[in-house]
Amino acid sequence: MIGYEEAQALVCKHIPPPKKEKAPLFAALGCVVAQDVRSPLAMPLFDNSAMDGFVFRSADTLQASPENPAHLKICGTLKAGAATVYLRPHETWRIMTGAPIPRGADTVIAKEKAKVVNDTLLLYKPFLSGHNVRHKGEELKVGERVIGKGAPVHPALVGIMAALGKKEIEIYKKPRVSLIATGSELAAPGSDLSSGKIYDSNSFMVHAALMQIGIRPVFSKRLGDQPKKIRQVVGHALRESDLLILMGGVSTGDTDYVKPVLSEFGVRSIFWKVSQKPGKPIYFGKKGSTLVFGLPGNPAAVFTCFYEYVYPAIRRWMGFREPFLDSRSVPVMESIQADLEKSLFLKARMERLNGKATVRPLHRQSSHMISPLYETNALLVVSPGRSVEEGQKALVHLLPYEVGTSHES
Repeated sequence: MIGYEEAQALVCKHIPPPKKEKAPLFAALGCVVAQDVRSPLAMPLFDNSAMDGFVFRSADTLQASPENPAHLKICGTLKAGAATVYLRPHETWRIMTGAPIPRGADTVIAKEKAKVVNDTLLLYKPFLSGHNVRHKGEELKVGERVIGKGAPVHPALVGIMAALGKKEIEIYKKPRVSLIATGSELAAPGSDLSSGKIYDSNSFMVHAALMQIGIRPVFSKRLGDQPKKIRQVVGHALRESDLLILMGGVSTGDTDYVKPVLSEFGVRSIFWKVSQKPGKPIYFGKKGSTLVFGLPGNPAAVFTCFYEYVYPAIRRWMGFREPFLDSRSVPVMESIQADLEKSLFLKARMERLNGKATVRPLHRQSSHMISPLYETNALLVVSPGRSVEEGQKALVHLLPYEVGTSHES
């Protein structure tokens, strides 16, 4: 049996190098940029007005004063998207924000600061060239790097790519993921429960966790403890998937068929059993470039093992430089008794008390209990044999989403 940090390192060691593909901008959201992006054009593309106002030649205002204002004839209105015009001396145009600066012009005065009499703009002081003008290329030059390789694709990045005129981006490919939940006791949510049955929460929870990080599973199956059926579905999944997640059937019970079936298909076991609670019987194997995770069947164990092992594996596959859950050291609000041999992953809630981050373990920590996950926003990690006293700092792994408000007293 190995420790959880060694297990995480082994998972990362066996992730294949990420592969590249081009994807439409919206489809790339949540992925990682696979190459530097350089601007194919200048930004702005042309000199344009920074505001609504009047555009003119600064040279026409050199002698302007309160006693002798410059008189500029208003020739018309320039709107955003209009073609460039030529501006002659002692003329001006009304101009809208973003409209091209006319050839020969170099200055804009804000609409609210302008004095207009009939069709004439009166200016009572000199203006410097470039006033209220956005100059071509002041943001980006042609060929300038805009986005670096390894950047996550977020909404602002999508906007930047669109502003560059690009409708797709090169990213690292997502893995094809399949889910298989095993257990003859499992029933579909919404169905009538017969004696001894429980609803299948694991496959729904993991499916949702995958979708939140942009992965739509290739398929998701619920199977009874029938070796022939498990063998048939696992064989198909190994052919069609880059990463296979099995839930249940990985321990040593009489109906735990997953490990023997995987062995039949030539899946090489990299580790089985990690010194942790919950989730001790976790399995990790590999066939070719396909990764296989066997998660224990209890919901809290499935949840913990997914975020500590499967989540970083997928993120590493997708090219994330920092694939693991964000972690930090935070004072605990109550004492915690350590296990002598296992690392504990406690369902916990991190919150702010008097402006400072604190963490408290939640009630109902048993691995079969799923309801506390509603308000769990962190996994509190307690090392073997190292109990934590109230007020001492402990390591927490932060979950990548927000949760509901606590109702515990």
